[in-house]
Amino acid sequence: MRTLILSDIHGNLAALEAVLDTREARSCERIISLGDHVNFCPQSREVHDRLVSLGAVMLLGNHEERLTRPSDAEFNGYNWSLLRWTAERMQGADLSLPTDLIEGPILYTHGTAGDPYHLVQVDELPGVLSALPEGVTLMLSGHNHHRWDVESGGHRAFNPGSVGMAEDGMGGMASFAVLEGERAVHHQVPYDVEATIRAYLTTGAYRAAPEMCRACVRVLQTAEYQGVLNVVRHVIATGRTMGLTLADHAAWQSADRTYPWAEEMSSTEYWKHMEDVYL
Repeated sequence: MRTLILSDIHGNLAALEAVLDTREARSCERIISLGDHVNFCPQSREVHDRLVSLGAVMLLGNHEERLTRPSDAEFNGYNWSLLRWTAERMQGADLSLPTDLIEGPILYTHGTAGDPYHLVQVDELPGVLSALPEGVTLMLSGHNHHRWDVESGGHRAFNPGSVGMAEDGMGGMASFAVLEGERAVHHQVPYDVEATIRAYLTTGAYRAAPEMCRACVRVLQTAEYQGVLNVVRHVIATGRTMGLTLADHAAWQSADRTYPWAEEMSSTEYWKHMEDVYL
């Protein structure tokens, strides 16, 4: 049986559709999404409904886990504005997803077994593989938006990369994999980044979180590794000098003025420019 392996679609419908339209995807008999099919990009509900319509097996990512409890106090701050906006669009969607799936020698998970928040790095993989459940020899996981295929101690870790937020330096590309038996193969396909930019505008996502949405677009265009986290780190450092935290809108506004954006303009000006270009 050939299985299409997807991970970290992050609400990027254009990227998902580009993958589904490939010869490799059409040859598969089933689909497994390793989590984080929501948030960051503006079409989470459309992505979720598309996967449901295809009968895809969906696992719980850290972004889905957060969306099961968007009213928790920890998500009140300005830094979670996009999450709250996404939660409104996801109302009624079933996000009670399994954390892991084990089929014979294969473990499917988002981060590591039982923990969708564990952001594994390559140098950690030997230790992670040595702790796999008994009988498991292949771990398919996402979360880190980098592709890898690593063997250690008779075990193998395979990351298909991110469909919607690739961070491997090749902008405008969607990463996925095809699994046949225990053989997994990486694939990539270009997609229409401009379609996703238009979706930020037409859905109004950018109004809820202009700086965060701009950071996401930067990643779509450049595939900068940890591009969103780099912006967040800058906000943290800027806020610290002001006695503020990520939760404070003022920290984001101040950081926005000093972040080395490719376009020398504020995020408010940036989105006005994008409206003029795309609408």
